[in-house]
Amino acid sequence: MSVNRSKGRWSAATILATVLMAGCASPPPPQAQAAAPTENAPAPAAETAPAAAVNVPDITAINQTSCPKQAASYEEWVARFGAYALHQGQSEKVVRTAFAGVYENPSIRDRAGKQPEFVTPVWTYLEKAVSPERIAKGQARLPENRALLAEIERDFGTNPNILMGIWGIETDFGNNFGDVNVFEALSNVGYGTSRKDFACTELLSALKIAAGGKIAPQDMIGSWAGAMGHSQFLPSNYLTIAVDRDRSGAPDLWTSMPDVFASTANHLVRDGWQRGQPWGFEVKLPAGFPYQEAELDIEKPVSHWQQLGVKRVNGQALPALSGDTAILLLAGHKGPAFLTTKNFKAILKYNYSTSYALAVAYLGDRVMGGSGIQGKWPVDEPQLSLAEREEIQQRLVDLGHLSGSVDGVIGLKTRKAIRLFQSRAGLPADGFATKSLLLEMRRRAAG
Repeated sequence: MSVNRSKGRWSAATILATVLMAGCASPPPPQAQAAAPTENAPAPAAETAPAAAVNVPDITAINQTSCPKQAASYEEWVARFGAYALHQGQSEKVVRTAFAGVYENPSIRDRAGKQPEFVTPVWTYLEKAVSPERIAKGQARLPENRALLAEIERDFGTNPNILMGIWGIETDFGNNFGDVNVFEALSNVGYGTSRKDFACTELLSALKIAAGGKIAPQDMIGSWAGAMGHSQFLPSNYLTIAVDRDRSGAPDLWTSMPDVFASTANHLVRDGWQRGQPWGFEVKLPAGFPYQEAELDIEKPVSHWQQLGVKRVNGQALPALSGDTAILLLAGHKGPAFLTTKNFKAILKYNYSTSYALAVAYLGDRVMGGSGIQGKWPVDEPQLSLAEREEIQQRLVDLGHLSGSVDGVIGLKTRKAIRLFQSRAGLPADGFATKSLLLEMRRRAAG
C-alpha cells in the first residue's frame, strides 16, 4: 500500500536527487514500556529544516557493527547507522532509499525534553487535552465509527470510549498525526539525544517495514518522536501489534480506520485489558483516609475501599468489580481522587504517564456523553520548576528515601519517597510534590 501522506520536502524529486545518501531520525520513550510522547505540544515549524538534505559518506565503506554512540555530526551518525543496518542484514537498497532526503532537525531533540504529560500540572494538561473543542471533534466522528467500534469491542473486548480517547489524545482524531518522516525523526533522536539504543531499535524496525514493500519509506509519516499514523505506533509496535483488519495486505495506520482501531485494541489487550471492566471512575475519599494507600501499585479489592468509606463521587456505593483496584491521586489530598482498575494500567502502557492515561479515559467518557471530573484541582498551587523538582529528588536521595538518578520527573518512586518524608514529618502522606513540601524540606535540613 502506498499512503500518500508525503509533505513538501519529501517529494519524489528530492528523494531521487539524494538516493545515494544515508540518514536517520527521532526521540520518544519506548511505547509499551514507557510509550511515545503525544502531540499536545506545537509542531516544529517547517522553516526550521535546512534547505538541503544531508550529504554523508558511502555507507558500504564504514565498519560499524553496533548502534553508533558518538558522531561528530548528524551526517556521520546517519552514515554510521546506515552501515550498522547493513551489518544487521538490511538491504542496501532499502537503507539508501529510506534515508534519502533526511535533514538534521534540531527542533526534534529540543522537543524530546519538553513532553507536556510529564512536566505540566495535570489540571493544565487536562484542560488542553480534554477541551470542549476536542470533545466536539470526537462526538462529530463518533457516528461514522460507531458500528466499527462495536465490532472491535465484540472481537477484542475493548471499550469504545477508550479507543476514541486514545485516538483523540494521540492525533486529535486524525487532524494531526505529524508531518515528519519516521527516518528523519528517529535519526535526529539517535544523534541528538541520549536515547541512541531506542533510536537504533526503532530505525531497524522501520527498515523492516519498508523492506516488506507494502508501505513506501517516504509514506511513513508521523510525529517528531517517530510514532506513526492515527494511533501513533512506533515501528517496533507496528511490526508486532498492528492488525490488518481490512485485509489489504499490511496494516494501514494512516487511512484505514478498521486497521487503526483493531491495532489500538490489540495493543490494549496485549497489555492486560480486561473485557467488561471500566477503566475506573472518580471517587470521594472519607476524612481520615490513609493516603499512603493511594498509589497505583497498591491494589486492593473494592471491598477494602468500601470498608474505608470510599464512595463514588456522587455519593453512591462503589459497584462490584472483579479483580484488584487502586486509588489514584494526581494532585494530593486536595485534588480529585479516582478508583482505577487494571484497564487503567493497560492505558498507561500505551504511554506511561498518569496525566496521559487520565486524559484518555476522560476524553473518551466525554465523547460518549459522560460527565467531566467533579472534584476541584488545586489550581492555585504554584508550579514547580525543573530545578525545584530536581531539588526535591536530591533531598530525598540525601535522606536515604530515594535511589537512582535525579531527573525532575515525579514518578512512582519519587511519590513513594515523598510519602515517607511526609509521614515522618506528620504531613498528609499523599505523595504530592509542592512548593510547601520543598520549603519544609529546606527548613528541616537547616535545623
